[in-house]
Amino acid sequence: MATPVTTDITPAEKSVWVRWLPNALPAAAYITLKNSADKPFDITKIKSPDYQKITIHQTVTEGEASKMVALDKVTIPAKGEFAFAPGEYYLMLEKPTHLITPGDNARVIFFLDDGKVFKVRMPVRTSPQLY
Repeated sequence: MATPVTTDITPAEKSVWVRWLPNALPAAAYITLKNSADKPFDITKIKSPDYQKITIHQTVTEGEASKMVALDKVTIPAKGEFAFAPGEYYLMLEKPTHLITPGDNARVIFFLDDGKVFKVRMPVRTSPQLY
């Protein structure tokens, strides 16, 4: 049985992209997710047929040093949005399952706490300006 797909979550226009790095290095992915529902949703897991592992990270600055902190989940507020954006939250995509180059689209599946999923194709590029 197929997992139901949510209609409550949509991406903000021009917010979706994967920063490509050479030699199959881990890539960072960014997206702003909008929630049209009257209730919040937790993103509890993220998968992709294009990467073996996807984890949620937050950049935390302490004094002059920044570090990456792995998170188990994030919450998209009711009637609100959550941004995976450079310098803040991001998705770390590791171990591509095939050669990925700029111009490709990474398929990403967000699993929500209500049992539904949100699927998106994320364009792979070297810069966010390359739309």
